Amino acid sequence: CLVGSEMCIRDSISILTGCNETSEQKLETNISESIHIDDNGAALVCTTDYDYTELKYVLGSKYVVFANDNGKVTKVVSREIISSTDKTKLDEFESYLNENHTAALQYNGYTYDVKRENNQVISDVTIDYGEFDIKKFAEENESADIDGELTVDSIETKYVSLGAKCERK
Repeated sequence: CLVGSEMCIRDSISILTGCNETSEQKLETNISESIHIDDNGAALVCTTDYDYTELKYVLGSKYVVFANDNGKVTKVVSREIISSTDKTKLDEFESYLNENHTAALQYNGYTYDVKRENNQVISDVTIDYGEFDIKKFAEENESADIDGELTVDSIETKYVSLGAKCERK
């Protein structure tokens, strides 16, 4: 998974949740449209929406990428919202996200907040690449697929490959 990207969780969550009966209550899709993150000065904004209503949840994310004049990523701010009518699923997501984010704290410059509101688990993450040890992260996480500096071009390519819609600012 790419640093700053929670999109990798999409595949992990599918495995974590397994198959369940379809919920009778309709879940709102296109969650990313309702996510507000200040993108003033951003270089790139990417959004994702995944509809897993057959597994009783939907997932929406927004990633705001900031960069210097040379296109080197300086910060990524993201919000991911998982909605479900199944309390057990929400418990699993909340636990998984807390464990996943806690492990990333060792690289510095990484802050997160996971909270539960109504039928949602909301995950907010900020990665400050001025402090984040990207070299250590890349060495310890082969799936990170990072060679050298993280650029707007490389992060956009990765996000799009994972199904995101991106807009240059």
